Amino acid sequence: MRVELIYAPGCNNYQKVLKRLEMVIAEERLPVPIELVEETRLQDDPMIRIDGEAVGIPKVLTCADAMRDAISKAWREMAVNPLLAGY
Repeated sequence: MRVELIYAPGCNNYQKVLKRLEMVIAEERLPVPIELVEETRLQDDPMIRIDGEAVGIPKVLTCADAMRDAISKAWREMAVNPLLAGY
């Protein structure tokens, strides 16, 4: 699974999002690194992308549950679906 945190140059909010994202991944005990991506065209708050798909998280800075749900869902799809494909 690929988790990216996309942020604009000079944005300080991404550090708060990064800490919350690291906390969620640690709580879920997932062996998933976070890639930091600086995007000059991004002008809003930081954005999270999981396996190339942007995750819509309302107010990322305050919503750890939404992060947890998105990451857990992606992990289950990656880990469980291939096992069920043969049935």
